[in-house]
Amino acid sequence: MSGLPVSLQIGLLGVLFVAGLLARRAGLLGPQHAGKMLELVLNVGLPALFISNISRLELGVEVAALPAAAVLIIVLLLLASVVTGRQLKLSRADQGALALCAMCINNAFQFSFVLAAWGGEGFAYLALFDFGHTLMQGTLIYVVAAWFGSHSTGVAAIVRKVLAFPLLWALLVALAINVSGYVLPQPVSLVLDTGGRLVLLLVVVALGILFDVRLLRSPAVMAAVLLRTVLGFALGWLLAELFGLEGMVRAALLVGAAGPIGFSSVVLASREGLNRDLSASAASISVLLGFVYVPLGLWLLAP
Repeated sequence: MSGLPVSLQIGLLGVLFVAGLLARRAGLLGPQHAGKMLELVLNVGLPALFISNISRLELGVEVAALPAAAVLIIVLLLLASVVTGRQLKLSRADQGALALCAMCINNAFQFSFVLAAWGGEGFAYLALFDFGHTLMQGTLIYVVAAWFGSHSTGVAAIVRKVLAFPLLWALLVALAINVSGYVLPQPVSLVLDTGGRLVLLLVVVALGILFDVRLLRSPAVMAAVLLRTVLGFALGWLLAELFGLEGMVRAALLVGAAGPIGFSSVVLASREGLNRDLSASAASISVLLGFVYVPLGLWLLAP
């Protein structure tokens, strides 16, 4: 796929999304199949790409700004979601779902587009931004879901969740290889990169299967989409200016900050007894919009 023109690669992603959507409507595939696809991407595809690309990335001081920015953006969006929820007079379950939507970023969706448009270097920088998001998803986001929901949590549960996250270990391995100066053999790097890219395509199919536009006119759904994408991008731009970021690092920060709502918000909302319909609808609409603004953003922000 990497040898195809960028326009054809992005077109292929659209075809895969529609294929997932049609398979769901035909009764051939369902949410349980999408869950298995996303699990395979999480446990195999993304770790392979992390190790292949981050291990050979030229690291600098400015790179540390990417995970730091992700952490700051998520914290600020949590505060904004609480204020917005109070203004809309949402119930506790709706407020929790809104907060999850604002904080959870669907970087897996963006990875496919970034690989097509910017290659391995762009993917590696966005992966470092996602490292900050991953840490927050295993800590603060998890705590927020439990706080607003019906289940309690504790420090031990949070630590276990973080330590069991495959992407965390893949990133640590990639960074260790990078810092050590060891260069992966070309065949190994090629297998990891090619295999990871192919597995990553399952994300787009899974999103087509999970696509749901219910509650389209709900103010809470619209607020969730605006918080995650519009305010997220504004915060990303502000932090890029404050940190003095330029080039691919700056572009990766802006793309990550404006990412669609992650479907992890739906999983957590369902687990903790929050408004799953609100999360599913907002995530679906956000991804649909992402098929328009993510490729456009990659073109406008290209270093």
